[in-house]
Amino acid sequence: MSSIELITLGISLVLLIGMIAQWLSWRWGIPAIVGMTLMGLFIGPGINLIHPEQLFGDLLEPIISLAVAIILFEGSLSLDRREIFHFKGPVRRMYTLVPLISWLLTAVIANVIVGLSWVTAFVIGGLFIVTGPTVITPLLKNANLKERPDRMLRWEGIIVDPMGALAALFALQIGLAASGVIDSAALGVYILGAFTALVLGIGAGLGTSYAFRRSIIPVDMQAPMMFALVIFIFAVSDLIMEESGLLAVTAMGITLANRGLNVPILNNIRHFKENISTLFISAVFVLLTSSLTRTELMELWDIRIIGFVLLMMLVVRPLSVWIGLANTKVSLGEKAFIGWIAPRGVVALTVSGYFQTILVEAGFTDAERILPMTLALVFITVVIHGYTLTPLAKRLKLTK
Repeated sequence: MSSIELITLGISLVLLIGMIAQWLSWRWGIPAIVGMTLMGLFIGPGINLIHPEQLFGDLLEPIISLAVAIILFEGSLSLDRREIFHFKGPVRRMYTLVPLISWLLTAVIANVIVGLSWVTAFVIGGLFIVTGPTVITPLLKNANLKERPDRMLRWEGIIVDPMGALAALFALQIGLAASGVIDSAALGVYILGAFTALVLGIGAGLGTSYAFRRSIIPVDMQAPMMFALVIFIFAVSDLIMEESGLLAVTAMGITLANRGLNVPILNNIRHFKENISTLFISAVFVLLTSSLTRTELMELWDIRIIGFVLLMMLVVRPLSVWIGLANTKVSLGEKAFIGWIAPRGVVALTVSGYFQTILVEAGFTDAERILPMTLALVFITVVIHGYTLTPLAKRLKLTK
């Protein structure tokens, strides 16, 4: 069998196994995100059926990156500011003040508890502010939450996802500049790159909205045209500055969602994107979890890493939410619930290796712990929050 035939078979297997995992999760009544994770571990390090890195080689990273971009765009396309009109203050804090507090607290804990240098600690702090649509969206679909907690968690997950990668990149640039590894002018390049990504995404959203409203693009071509454009915008932005593509597609989706497109047009696009997003979420989780080795899984049980994860769940997240939402109309029950729910997902996993490699090459050998810390945080939060979100919401009377 040729390499092309093997890759084709591999892609088809990953897509099929991902959807089987979703179906089994529904059938057995377990959170879909947990089912997909367990299925990936079973076919990868469990029975060694699939080895994505060997199968796809250099194609693995761009495949996952493009899938995440589409998932994030699909999520951002649902962020209509009219749906949060009565509680936009708390929602705004969820993607501004709460991540900032979480970033600082995480960096302190990573330095004091795990013993990482301040540069590595602040990179991890930025990376771990993400929750993301790949993990929070499947959980919210099944929880049937009341409007305010649902919107707060959804807006946070989608908007903070690209911000986490950029925050980590910002910390990396400052740390390397302060250490003399790179010139301080690199900070200006970073700011210019982030601004360019934002402008590129907003511009694409405005242009697409104009073309759709004026029927320049026929209805039957709008969804596939959008699909192609999202991938192109992501690729161009990432070419300008690494890890900025997610910001561009998020800005594009939010712009489109708030440009007054008529309902049939939006529904046509959303229906297409939602189906693609469901397929990609399952495939990405299966790819990532099946890529792990048994050695990497054993590293997760380091006592300092487990202690770090517990502090993230029991101290950093609750404190960030309670301080960030102080003096708002958010109820105590909602604060307790939101302060508990913060599963990390695909973006943290996909970019952690990038930051680890750069820091280690720059002489920060402690950065070798970034990947095991990320793996531990992702898997523990996905499983625990996956099983506790709905029961806790019901107990706090936050379901409809």
